[in-house]
Amino acid sequence: MKYFSRFHNRSRNLRPPDLYEYFVDNFWYKTAGMENQKINEPLRGSHKADIVIIGGGFTGLSAAYNIRKKFPEKTIVLLEGAFCGYGASGRNGGFCIATALLDWDQKDPERRQKDLAVSSYGLDQIKMMISDHGVNCDFAENGMLAVAMNEKQVDELEEYREELNRFGLESTLVQGKDLEAEIKSPLFVAGLKEPHGAILNPAKLAREMKRVVEEVGVEVRERTVVTRIRPGQINHVDTELGVIHAPTLVIAMNAYAHKLGFFKNRVFPVSVYQVATEPLSRAQWESIGWGNRQGLSDLRTLFSYSAPTADGRIVMGGSDFVYYDHDALSSGNDKTVTHRVIDNLFAFFPQLEGLQIDHAWGGTTAYTLGRNPSVGVIGDYQNIFYGTGFNEGVPSTQTAGRIIADLMAGESNDFTDHVMVNRKIPYAGPKNLRGIFGRGVRWMMENLGYSPIH
Repeated sequence: MKYFSRFHNRSRNLRPPDLYEYFVDNFWYKTAGMENQKINEPLRGSHKADIVIIGGGFTGLSAAYNIRKKFPEKTIVLLEGAFCGYGASGRNGGFCIATALLDWDQKDPERRQKDLAVSSYGLDQIKMMISDHGVNCDFAENGMLAVAMNEKQVDELEEYREELNRFGLESTLVQGKDLEAEIKSPLFVAGLKEPHGAILNPAKLAREMKRVVEEVGVEVRERTVVTRIRPGQINHVDTELGVIHAPTLVIAMNAYAHKLGFFKNRVFPVSVYQVATEPLSRAQWESIGWGNRQGLSDLRTLFSYSAPTADGRIVMGGSDFVYYDHDALSSGNDKTVTHRVIDNLFAFFPQLEGLQIDHAWGGTTAYTLGRNPSVGVIGDYQNIFYGTGFNEGVPSTQTAGRIIADLMAGESNDFTDHVMVNRKIPYAGPKNLRGIFGRGVRWMMENLGYSPIH
């Protein structure tokens, strides 16, 4: 019995227990009709392809679309462990921030404009998907509103406005009656109106992009968990039920890549949670204003956002972000965090007290020290392309897919010359200290004015 106990404990420590995600109460999934959608068959048996893409989120789907345009003759297979849009791509706040990839340290005016064109490309690609491919994702290009709740945050908004102006982007600081005309909350003392930006349903976008890439000839295999990758001149990709070989590989897994050994101790997962209310009545909407329906962000933490939905609800997320020990992934259901989100919702809008919360969910996104993504190529044969480190990723990952395709084609342009191409990702420190790091980041934001705007 003693021997069994020692053996059992030793075996258990070889692998941390998985969080089994039986059900995710995701409002976006529901409105995308996921319970009725066909999920593609998994990869079975042995196969060959020219290009294999691992990951069915926005990065992988955008890469598939853009690579197909560059290489119409190549066989492209996309592998997704669950279903396209299952991860952060189908769970986030639905923000399309056109400024997410700007290099704020850039001093050269000409380079700033090139940088802006690259950063805006992701939003433009989504609009192209809507116009050219009939993508339906509840897209509303109503701009953004960042709000401050104290004078220190007002100063941060002023600094942000100046930085936007240096890129030629106009924004307006509103206070008093002008702020009340935008939104009514006893906690908000100022707001920065940005006309550049949009909101959408991210799960609908992901599922529609899956349709589009299939229509242009990409083979998509869902329910295909990759278990091992053996890089080489020909890359070997093992899955639960099959294997596929390809000379070119794309790693588009963001926060999940460490499970296969990529970017370990560089990119690590953090979990963010959100809720969706029941539809508001006309009187309730009038009580809070928000008639311009912008995406709403605030400066409390790295992820603090709210958005009105197409059917008249409020989705609110953030309030906190969580690092689970040993790079564990979110279960999607952590009531200790979602309760804080609900508390913040009614603190923002006490006039909505009693409004029902219909959905609460969460998901895993990626974090890097410096909060910067990286897109590039690695491997002894320079045949493994990647995009990783996205924590604000709806338009950014669209751009990443374009960059991956351009790099694969050997092109030299403003996209392949962007600062995030082959950007070195800082060492993230030992796993057992990352929880301390997360608490330190929150302390800096609360006490030192460490701005989450960019």
